Amino acid sequence: MGGGDNIMPLTEPNMLTSVDWINIHNWLTLFWIFFPLMITFAFCMMIAHAFIPSGVMTGHFPPALRLLRIPLTIIGLIALGVAVVLIILVVMMTPGMLDTMWDRFFV
Repeated sequence: MGGGDNIMPLTEPNMLTSVDWINIHNWLTLFWIFFPLMITFAFCMMIAHAFIPSGVMTGHFPPALRLLRIPLTIIGLIALGVAVVLIILVVMMTPGMLDTMWDRFFV
């Protein structure tokens, strides 16, 4: 097996402390709140900008239902804004959490 032994040693993760577990818990909580917010955004936009206009134009829904489009759009945009803030917090927390477990990122 020529060429020498240029095998890089494996880095083992450090032991997790209770503070690390709390940080992981907070990270996962923010991450799991993100998904329902994105689903809320998607359904609000789909109902407000696809189903309601189509149903009103075909006559399946009464024209007064068009008034629901604005509140549904606002709810969807609020859900999107909160989801963006949460994902920014998750991205900001991730390097600090990984740094406590592994000494090197890109190896």
